[in-house]
Amino acid sequence: MDNTRFDIHQIDGVDYKDVEPILDDYQDALINLFTNSPEGWIYLQSNPTQTGFWIAQLINYGYCHEGLTLSQMTKNDVQLVIEELFPRKISLLSPEDIDYAIPELIAFWQFLKRQFHLVRDTDEILAYLNKIQSKYSGIINDSSRFGMAKSFITMGQNAGFDMTTEEGIKAFMDVCNANNVSQLVFETKRLSSLLPELNPTEFDLDIATNSRHQEVSAQKRKKTGDITKSGSKPKRKKSKS
Repeated sequence: MDNTRFDIHQIDGVDYKDVEPILDDYQDALINLFTNSPEGWIYLQSNPTQTGFWIAQLINYGYCHEGLTLSQMTKNDVQLVIEELFPRKISLLSPEDIDYAIPELIAFWQFLKRQFHLVRDTDEILAYLNKIQSKYSGIINDSSRFGMAKSFITMGQNAGFDMTTEEGIKAFMDVCNANNVSQLVFETKRLSSLLPELNPTEFDLDIATNSRHQEVSAQKRKKTGDITKSGSKPKRKKSKS
């Protein structure tokens, strides 16, 4: 995808079956443009080890779950994705992972407004994001908002299983399916209520998304050389979130 002629509207009004094969490339190209923009450069000075994950999730969940593209999103749409879908579906490897979410999305919407002249609700979206920033950690970590897959991942983490690997997920699922929940010291009744539904397609997809997120977060903790705090604009290594 040619970033020099990127069309922000290219997936507007297009059938999902036609968008699905190009969605990752669309996200990567847009994140690359953001990273090398003035807004992205400023953001990366204070957040040098994180970029792109939350933008990709906004695009992905907005489109795949609500049928909305960036140019179609209103403040209420962004609020739905951030306050309902993210808390329900995205698990965190570490509590500080959430610190990057809202700052990244604020910088991104500032970029969209300048670069693509997106004006529909952009100011309202930015006002909303600034307002929610200080309390967002409590929202995304509120267990009453968790979906089935996120509850499963979180409980596995709390029980000491490595939920970033297929082996860890399988090991914890084996414990659940064997009804050995009495040996676990957390949310026993809630976990028992989930046991009959451990294999739906949506559950498997959410598990895969969460595992990928945690894998990426773990890798970023091990290396910080991708971005520098020098005077030159940083270059983003292309990767799929």
